[in-house]
Amino acid sequence: MTLTELNRSFAMKPAVHFLRSAGRDDDPYDLVGRVKSKEALEAMGADCYEKSVIYKDAAYDVIEGFIGEPLPP
Repeated sequence: MTLTELNRSFAMKPAVHFLRSAGRDDDPYDLVGRVKSKEALEAMGADCYEKSVIYKDAAYDVIEGFIGEPLPP
């Protein structure tokens, strides 16, 4: 993707945005509000299923999308 206003190009990667901890009041791994690439989730050992991510002993509601990695000019 290229943003002509910034004269910058980005490689788009699948990612998720953590909305809330599911089934509990706390966020034991401080993930709510963060965006993680699918690659990063695999490295963490997290499991993705539809609109949820399971990390260790916690479940999170997420929105799937993309993250842009800047390419060299």
